[in-house]
Amino acid sequence: MLKNGKFAIFISLAIVVASCIIVKEKVPDEEFSSEFTLLSKPTVPIGDIAIRSERGDMIAYLPQGWFLVDLEEKAPTNIFAVGVNPDYTLSIIFSRLTNKLDVVEILKEQGLLGLATKSFEIKQLKSLNNIKLLGNFEPIKNGTQKFYIFKYQNLTNKLVGKSAIFVTPLSEVYEFALIQLDFKEQPTISESDFDNIFNSVLSTIKF
Repeated sequence: MLKNGKFAIFISLAIVVASCIIVKEKVPDEEFSSEFTLLSKPTVPIGDIAIRSERGDMIAYLPQGWFLVDLEEKAPTNIFAVGVNPDYTLSIIFSRLTNKLDVVEILKEQGLLGLATKSFEIKQLKSLNNIKLLGNFEPIKNGTQKFYIFKYQNLTNKLVGKSAIFVTPLSEVYEFALIQLDFKEQPTISESDFDNIFNSVLSTIKF
């Protein structure tokens, strides 16, 4: 665990953005009715540090060499785990969105896509509309598990984030996000390497 006041404050500011276009179209069930899409096995080594939700309804694992950050109560209360890579250039954030959204109503009217777009809307509000969506919201299956993923960029520092929204059998809504950090001067990670890390951690999520 890392207990560095300056770094904890920096991370807490970064995850505020990670946790901020409303798509009003209702999501047809057909988006997830095709043959199951299985995520490939992790393409980056996965370590043994597990992330568990408070209710125990989801678990995931950090990449090898990554570590959990002790934010010393500086993070928003809905964020329950933050991991950082050894270079301090990337952060993994897990948060619970259930208490921020009218889950039943959104699922009924807009499906899982509605929850994903609402999450992006929150990010935009927190960033004062300083975040833009990159590409489209994408439905993904891993066996019977359903996710909606989306990528976004901070217009000021050009740093990129990517999120996956999912609902567990306990009707809890969670977000897994991978975001770039500018805490240290480091070479920019390639898009393919960024996506490989994201997909590798996504494939470890079980709920």
